[in-house]
Amino acid sequence: MRTSLLITIPFVLLLNSDQVIISTDMHGDKSGIRRVQARADSSMVDEIQKWTKEMTRQFYREPVHKGTDRVEVARTNQVNDLSAIDGITAGVVDIVQEPLAFVTTYTWEETINIDFLGNERERAAADVITFEYRLAMPGEIQSTQPAAQVDGRSATWTLRPSDVGPDGNGITVSATATSVRWDVIALLVYVGGYILYRVIAFFVRRARLRPRKI
Repeated sequence: MRTSLLITIPFVLLLNSDQVIISTDMHGDKSGIRRVQARADSSMVDEIQKWTKEMTRQFYREPVHKGTDRVEVARTNQVNDLSAIDGITAGVVDIVQEPLAFVTTYTWEETINIDFLGNERERAAADVITFEYRLAMPGEIQSTQPAAQVDGRSATWTLRPSDVGPDGNGITVSATATSVRWDVIALLVYVGGYILYRVIAFFVRRARLRPRKI
């Protein structure tokens, strides 16, 4: 059963924030942590809290960090199965699907929607406003779509509301990661070493039992 936790960003939040970050930390069992963070002028604290709450209704509110001129609002949710969320496809190919594979492959895809009001101010700002989507995966990231800044197991996309496109189907990001199955490698080395030992022992024993010429 899929859960309705699809991320939809109110454009008004992007318009009035200095920075908006959506982050996902995917674990090896497809569980993970979702977080939305917004920074804005401190005078916007009530509005920022309202808009972030609207887009993360089942998330937990973190303490609000307010300075003299800036405020940071964040909301977090821990998810048992990320692939059960609408708009997300998360996959793991490991020992169950490929028992002797040397790597475990992880895949991630998510579609983020933007809630436009459709006024002139939004249309004028859609091309210049950006937000970040950050993804952490259980293995080294091998590929991303669209291109992202990759650092080992983490990828960061800088996206624009205008990336939604004329069809209005949202912005889709995807990534593939792999991690080496050292347990399989160790098992194969052990089995191979044991077989080699038995073969050598067999020929040594035969050599000892062979009659010697007098």
